[in-house]
Amino acid sequence: MTTLEKPVSRKTVHTYRVLYQKPRPVVVTLCPGEERLEFRELGRRERFQLPIDTAFKYAVRLKALADDAERRAKRKAKGDDAGV
Repeated sequence: MTTLEKPVSRKTVHTYRVLYQKPRPVVVTLCPGEERLEFRELGRRERFQLPIDTAFKYAVRLKALADDAERRAKRKAKGDDAGV
């Protein structure tokens, strides 16, 4: 594992329409020391920051919700087949 000594930024391959009608790539920066992620649209100055622990908690929650929805769909499909 490498520790961050300076910010590392990467541009997304795809474009996204987030704030304005024109889709733009998103620039994601890993910020050292402060342990946060920073997002901005390419060509824009406004930055949005998110603590890494919050991003991780959100990702885990989304995964759990997706797994739960998949389980419910399987149960429903199994229940529909039993009634036929």
